[in-house]
Amino acid sequence: MTFTRPEFDGPPRRAVRGALLWLVRSRLSFRRRMILAIVSFAGFIAFATVMLRSGMDFAAPQPWKSSDVYQAISGTADADAAATSLRDQVDDITGVDDKAFHPMTQRWVKIEEFDYCAILQGATFDAFTDIPALGGSIAEGVVSTAQVAKLIDQSAMEAKNRLMDRYGVFFERDVQRYACYAAAEGSNSHLHLTTQPLLHRIDPMSYFSKLIPSLTPSTSPIPGERRRYNLAYLLMIHKASIWEQSQQLMEVLDDGSAVFLVHIDPLATELAGKVQEWIHERDARRFATGEAPRALGNVFIVQTSYEGMWGHASLVWMQLSGFWELLDLADWDFVINLSGHDWPLRTSAEIYRTLNSTKHRGKEHIEFWTEPSDMANRLTRPHLGRSDRPSVEWSLVHPREVGLRFPPFLNWNWCKQHQWMMLTYNFVTDLRTNLDALHLLAYMEHTWIPDESYFCAVVANHQKFAYNVVNDKKRYLRFHRQHPVKLTMEDALWFPPEEPAGAEAKYFFVRKVNVSENPDLVDWIRKHHIDKHDTARIWAKEKDKKKKGKQSTQAGGEQSALKVDDV
Repeated sequence: MTFTRPEFDGPPRRAVRGALLWLVRSRLSFRRRMILAIVSFAGFIAFATVMLRSGMDFAAPQPWKSSDVYQAISGTADADAAATSLRDQVDDITGVDDKAFHPMTQRWVKIEEFDYCAILQGATFDAFTDIPALGGSIAEGVVSTAQVAKLIDQSAMEAKNRLMDRYGVFFERDVQRYACYAAAEGSNSHLHLTTQPLLHRIDPMSYFSKLIPSLTPSTSPIPGERRRYNLAYLLMIHKASIWEQSQQLMEVLDDGSAVFLVHIDPLATELAGKVQEWIHERDARRFATGEAPRALGNVFIVQTSYEGMWGHASLVWMQLSGFWELLDLADWDFVINLSGHDWPLRTSAEIYRTLNSTKHRGKEHIEFWTEPSDMANRLTRPHLGRSDRPSVEWSLVHPREVGLRFPPFLNWNWCKQHQWMMLTYNFVTDLRTNLDALHLLAYMEHTWIPDESYFCAVVANHQKFAYNVVNDKKRYLRFHRQHPVKLTMEDALWFPPEEPAGAEAKYFFVRKVNVSENPDLVDWIRKHHIDKHDTARIWAKEKDKKKKGKQSTQAGGEQSALKVDDV
């Protein structure tokens, strides 16, 4: 006897209807049909009960998305309002509601009883994850959130003490933050608190507000009406020897259409005063001569500075903090990160003319590529910073006992990138509000060279911005043994001037350039790139030429008239 079974992969209502029709139309005896009906009904009731008790739903889970909360309040709301808004957003997305919460029906649980791991305050955890040390899960009602917080605090403190006792040279803050995150993860090869992931999402305000204060929007330090620029530059300087060249770099780029924010490494203690004095004198001079319409100019120093360490997350914090401070300073369309070793091939006006064209408008410019084996090594082996810094390459170490761990978003595409980028105002705003991006930042804080993968990982896996990326950094640099080398006139062959004048540039900048050591290269760039393709200058010359020609024609006519009168 052959039976045609109903399809159960559709909606539940259709499945039940199909089952009933099959029972009615089948050739089984009435008694067998009744037995099957009773068994099926009992199975359905049991299945529904399990679904309700576990908090599952037929609908897909709510995806984590960024919101426009910061875009609406950036530059106008105070810090408390911003923090409250982001935490409300976290509650909405995770479904956490303290009043309505019941341990048997809510999967994501917010925990706020941390002491040692204060950065985890407000983070959400999986209530279904079994915690053997506590005898069960939160969802079973046998474990309280206070017990979970105490276990994580204690485990993190012990892990941190073991690492510091053995190595001694690690930055203590790095080790504590790593230990707290690893303990919250639960399931990793280092602490083994659980067999399944425990941490769901960090609370960004608790985790980063002290480390990166600009995560919280603030009012612009510029008085009066909010300013509007085409471009924003984040200039990162790490030593005094490059300051003179950095001044020249800003003078070449400053045509009034851009705002500059200077980051000074805290180790360059004598440099901060020099930069502040230069900015003050420059603003006063330009205002007095009429070059600038306002007494307060367009060059500023960052509020929060970071000790940059190659391969360390501090380079990501440095850039994110600078980008977010620029959001508060003024409105702009694109931000470009620079170092004192960069040198432009175009004016700011020409750079913006290209970026604002149909081909580039509203797009992120990041050059990235896939390299699975190297990315697996970088992402899964936690690294901690060394205070003694024996060399650039050995400033961070992977302690063997911490083992391997895996990213929270296993299905993401992972990539490598060049550090130098051009990002839109909207994407930088999203980095400030995107909960997935901020959770990834917490994970990548202890990975190897995160500044060469964090930004491309966010943009490449973003529901919106992934489709608006130009895989080009617009910058020429030459590498030798994994590090860029200083350019000479011989490198000019690799970035020849475009034809005709005013053509789109293949590169906007070249690096590394030493102005004092290679004046011939700088002069060649000015003549064959900057001046040749400065369309504003070309148009001004043409206009002046036409004006002089017209005046010459008028003067010739007057002389002819005088000769006629003499006759």
